[in-house]
Amino acid sequence: MVNVLRPRTVICSYCKAGPDAGAARTLAAREGCLTVTWHARTCPHYLADRILAGKEA
Repeated sequence: MVNVLRPRTVICSYCKAGPDAGAARTLAAREGCLTVTWHARTCPHYLADRILAGKEA
């Protein structure tokens, strides 16, 4: 049997973007939990997530 994780949606406390804003998102999975965090594309938290993931120089 496959155990499917239900994502937990988080709105960024800095930019307040959500899924309806057409914003960017970051995903994190650990210890049986999948988290989807929404950001504006210009949010410094989104940029930091991309840098930590090796997606930005």
